[in-house]
Amino acid sequence: MEHTLAGLLARFTYPAIVLLLVAGGMGIPVSEDLVLLLAGALASQGATSLVPTLLVGYGSVIVGDVLIYRWGKKLGPRAYEHKLVRKVVSEGRLARLHRHFGRHGFWTVVVGRHTPGLRPAIFFLSGASHVRFGSFLLADVLSAAVTVPVVVTLGYFFGSHLEDVRRLLHRVDWGIAAVALVGVGVWWFLRKRRHRRAGNPRDAAPRPVRHVRERTGSSSV
Repeated sequence: MEHTLAGLLARFTYPAIVLLLVAGGMGIPVSEDLVLLLAGALASQGATSLVPTLLVGYGSVIVGDVLIYRWGKKLGPRAYEHKLVRKVVSEGRLARLHRHFGRHGFWTVVVGRHTPGLRPAIFFLSGASHVRFGSFLLADVLSAAVTVPVVVTLGYFFGSHLEDVRRLLHRVDWGIAAVALVGVGVWWFLRKRRHRRAGNPRDAAPRPVRHVRERTGSSSV
């Protein structure tokens, strides 16, 4: 696969970057990270320039992600039965994903961008689960603004050690996804505790007590 992709990128340069990244974003088995690494390595050899490669790579990644989001949104609930999803996501995880999309759509997309192998399926289901397009796009744009330049730059400087870099990226992606999940868990816990305190009458400010001196009805003689 690596040699085939490298040949396509060397021959067609920028159009190949666009085509391969959009295809990978749409769920076709093309590794986004590998394409970006190879594109960076190609720029280091002078076949392309680094800055245009970064811009083309970033734009192509976003386009592919938006397309698969729109596809999932068009299918609606049927997307959960699609082979693209069933092949990589278990039944139990599908139920959890559905809940996460309803509660934390933005952060689920962020985690999805850094989850190797599940990225297309998660973006596909985010559309089917009615995650707002603005939230999806913001999460994807911000996440890709970090990952795409990093991966292309690694390919540019370490193109002769792509396999080692890919293993490192795999670990880093899972690490970022884990950190994002922990962040969501902490946010959810603090939010739930704040709501519980707000609804607990013991935590409410005590009402002032009016002291009334009762008259006994007896009079002194």
